[in-house]
Amino acid sequence: MNDYNKQEENLLELIKQKEQADKRLLTAEFIISLLAIIIFLVTTLTASHVPMSEQLKFGLVVIGTVSFIIGMAYALRIEQTAGYYKCAKCNHRYVPTYKSVLLAPHINRTRYMRCPNCNEKSWHKKVLKREDD
Repeated sequence: MNDYNKQEENLLELIKQKEQADKRLLTAEFIISLLAIIIFLVTTLTASHVPMSEQLKFGLVVIGTVSFIIGMAYALRIEQTAGYYKCAKCNHRYVPTYKSVLLAPHINRTRYMRCPNCNEKSWHKKVLKREDD
């Protein structure tokens, strides 16, 4: 019986650690997104307002755009894998595919997707826990 209780405690501790790690990942995702936006804006505004050669302007815009695309793709991957999405209709929690997250309309971390459980489209909210407490 003691072994069972110890295993249960270990499992609960692992779940708590995963939730904390997911929370840190989502914070990192926000920072990466913010930095990608800032780099894009700074390079684009510099290229458009500072006198320089056309080649240098083009290079700045390319660097800013590539940085933005890579940063956002990485941030989206973090959002997709950290935590779960909860279906508004059946409360099923799941990790969607990268493609479904990429193509889904969204407001912050709530996305309009099709639930793999009930097969209905609804707004799925990002949650950190697998089950309700």
